[in-house]
Amino acid sequence: MADTVAEIVALAHSEIDAQGVTLTVEVPEGLPPLLADRVQIQQVLLNLMLNGVDAMSKVETDQAQLEIRVDWREGGDIGFAVRDNGIGVPADNTDRLFDAFYTTKQEGMGIGLAISRSIIEAHGGRIWVTPNPSIGATFHFTLPTGKMET
Repeated sequence: MADTVAEIVALAHSEIDAQGVTLTVEVPEGLPPLLADRVQIQQVLLNLMLNGVDAMSKVETDQAQLEIRVDWREGGDIGFAVRDNGIGVPADNTDRLFDAFYTTKQEGMGIGLAISRSIIEAHGGRIWVTPNPSIGATFHFTLPTGKMET
């Protein structure tokens, strides 16, 4: 699991650095393996990370922070969280954010989160967003451990 996250962090590192974002990654050792398409899960993580970096570019802050956390949940799921301190997500948009072609970005196409939802659901997981208490948003997804249904 740590390798999967580390590879995608390395891929996004130049964009993260260029935007002056501080990145924190927490992946505990000993997580059970996921039987999932590694590249697809990395695509979801990359999309959520870059969305967070973009959200932080729209606010005045000298402390842009992106956090990636992975943990083992009760019931055997692996939980992922990508947290930013950007512009946040208005409560009236949370239901539609994962719909195809819905976007809150002027330059967005509205497919990144829809694709992410399709990938996560195809792996038997779920994806959602919560507003942070002060500023920004956290995108969460869970994936079951064990064998994928085909």
